[in-house]
Amino acid sequence: MSHFDDEALFEYAEGVSPIAHEIAGHLAVCTDCADEVGSHLEIVDALQHDDVWEEEKPAPRQFVVDVIHFAERARAEEEQAARDCDEILNGPASWWPTRLRQKSDSWTAGLVKTLLARVDKIFETTPANALQVSALAMEVSNQLDVAAYPCDYVIRLRGQAARDHAYLLMFVGRVPEAAEVAKQARRLFEQAPLPEYDLARLDLVDARILEVSGRLEEAIEAARRAGETFLRFGDRSRFLNARVQAGGLLRNAGQPREALEIWQSIENDPALDDVTRVRLIHNIAICHIDLHEPELATPCLQRCAAEFELLGMETERTRSRWGLAKALVAAGRSRDAIPAFRQVSREFERLEMLVDSALAVLDLAEQLLVIGEPAEVPAICRDLVTQFTRAGMPSRAITALAFLREAVAIGQATPSLIQHVHAFLRELPAEQPRLFAPAPPGRGE
Repeated sequence: MSHFDDEALFEYAEGVSPIAHEIAGHLAVCTDCADEVGSHLEIVDALQHDDVWEEEKPAPRQFVVDVIHFAERARAEEEQAARDCDEILNGPASWWPTRLRQKSDSWTAGLVKTLLARVDKIFETTPANALQVSALAMEVSNQLDVAAYPCDYVIRLRGQAARDHAYLLMFVGRVPEAAEVAKQARRLFEQAPLPEYDLARLDLVDARILEVSGRLEEAIEAARRAGETFLRFGDRSRFLNARVQAGGLLRNAGQPREALEIWQSIENDPALDDVTRVRLIHNIAICHIDLHEPELATPCLQRCAAEFELLGMETERTRSRWGLAKALVAAGRSRDAIPAFRQVSREFERLEMLVDSALAVLDLAEQLLVIGEPAEVPAICRDLVTQFTRAGMPSRAITALAFLREAVAIGQATPSLIQHVHAFLRELPAEQPRLFAPAPPGRGE
């Protein structure tokens, strides 16, 4: 059995550990570490008294006993919750809320934690279902009795559920809702003592929301602030995640070389986990495409698509395949890119990622025009208008696609026009209240 080091146990005794729940669970089964925490508690208690050097103090063991008892209770809750979730999260997602409410007598903090853990697994294959599960976790957490658990346990758990739900709302394009839920999470964390670590994790969610809302400078500052906090808490893994995100913000702000410098500076860091490492390679490859270096991007993206598939991460695998198609275009191989764009669009549609599916289809339409085969483009535009209308997408998105459809019908569609519509749809999640306007004519068109 592995043990926590002395520094981690002393932070736990002081009440400032960012991984207190993990240590508490370990103490329940490890008498050596429990005794070590007891010794540290003696020191912490003694240092609070002026006469520390004058008389020997009794060892405060009751706190450790209480922690062990709660760890046992938490483990029992999570074991029961795992069985409940196997029943609840079975069959169509539309059944899940009803099944959850039928088990309302067994709603516990352990159920919330288990639901949030399932979110991570479901997200990689079906983001829409992951959003459903995070909503269920919020519902359960909001019904828990605060007094039934120690200290701020329920308040932090509610904040964690709200934070994860905000991220998923942002991911599927429901940005105004995401911003409101993120504010709710911040209010919850600020009620707890020593909230800095939880707030840093929330800063990374806020950074994504700010980014798609067009507030890039604020987003970059939020990612920087989060990274500094993670370093202060000694969490290098999350610090690296923050740097990865900061690079993405710079790239989206039109600074691919600056983003590339950040990502290359950390790509060999031993603290990178497997998933972050593959995502980092993907990001570096995309920067090479931006910098007109597709020959450097292609082998990286091929590797990423294969590794994401091995990891069972369908969404990320599809993004790498999308990048490969764009690398083919950048290398002047439009005809080879066309079947790749078709496949990517179908995969995004299956994952219920409507906007990404539409963007991939527009990439396909653009390349059909480039190679001089426009016959399929009108049907593509009609299908997109129908799909967006059925899904209840904003009317301005439908207007943009309808404009493109009419341009195709009268023979005035160009690759640059499709690029303009593509850029407009890509900004849809920001919900910016602006009108779609035709692109200005480029030279030679």
